[in-house]
Amino acid sequence: MDPIEPVEVYSAFNPAEAEVIKGMLDGEGIEAMVAGEAQGSFSGATPEVTIMVHSRDADKARLLIRSHQEKAGTDKSEWQQ
Repeated sequence: MDPIEPVEVYSAFNPAEAEVIKGMLDGEGIEAMVAGEAQGSFSGATPEVTIMVHSRDADKARLLIRSHQEKAGTDKSEWQQ
């Protein structure tokens, strides 16, 4: 796999939660992108948003996200293994 190929490391149904995770990753030096925020604009639909990072950073990003959520006492979103 190309080390700069984007891979999904986290998904949520709350765009604000995804932005917090993105900010945490950015603060740790991992370039992250939130995707899917503009999808699902139908009334009543809740769009899934995902966080993408370069494949070379995926393992570290997943560990940081888990640690962040353990500290926050939450685990409501789907992990991408």
